[in-house]
Amino acid sequence: MEQVIGIFDGQAEYAGQLINYINERKDIGCFAVGFRREEELLSFCERKKLVSLLLGGKTKEEAAALKEKLPVGIKVWMLSEEVGASEEGQLFRYQKAGNLIQTVMSEIQQGTVRSMSELFTVFSPESNRMAEEYALSLAKELAGKGRTLVLPWDAYLGYQRAENAETETPSVSELLYFLRKDVTQAKKLFAGIRKKKGMEYFCGPDYSSDLWQYSPEEMQKLLLCCKEYGEYDHIVFLSGMFHEGILAVMHQSSQVYLVCSKSEQGYP
Repeated sequence: MEQVIGIFDGQAEYAGQLINYINERKDIGCFAVGFRREEELLSFCERKKLVSLLLGGKTKEEAAALKEKLPVGIKVWMLSEEVGASEEGQLFRYQKAGNLIQTVMSEIQQGTVRSMSELFTVFSPESNRMAEEYALSLAKELAGKGRTLVLPWDAYLGYQRAENAETETPSVSELLYFLRKDVTQAKKLFAGIRKKKGMEYFCGPDYSSDLWQYSPEEMQKLLLCCKEYGEYDHIVFLSGMFHEGILAVMHQSSQVYLVCSKSEQGYP
């Protein structure tokens, strides 16, 4: 599968030449996309997966701030003006393009590059129980095709701690907390997720207030964390509430299921 490399550089002529070099070569297994503004880069990352980003014209502080906004799993390379840049993650910008890209692709090939998880959203404006039953039925079917996670976004939906008191299955609240405070701890939570009927799941959030305070950007970060750290083939996002963050999830979903009873007009 062709890997996508992003180039975000203040020197437009240099960036254009490097992009052309990469995209004209058919033997190196990557495709380059250029960005002029941070907003363009972040918007692209919401829809597509970058494996590497070549970043030029930024201070270390600016680069660090940008990395915080990027999805987990993207390797960021700083394009340096110094010959023989020795710091990890730095590349000398004026070396031969072939050598530069060889270094980037070698790093990619050493790791295991996975395709992104397929995301499904199940939402019900009427009944939490209907949404839960449908989501679990869908997740059970998907679990037969690959590793599947159920992510409940409602304090009254999904498997609650009270129902699973004998387990140490983490809750959505814990995951949300660590995503803001300590991403390393968030990653460790996936090792403690309980499996039931072939699927894995987080317990529902401990507090309803947890669900309202997260922005669309943080919701996207949550999903990307599950995709990257959990290495799932499928994620079923289950919600009985609606706000901007839920809408952001729906926009990323392969399919959105609206679960409700038949209306008086006969529409499903």
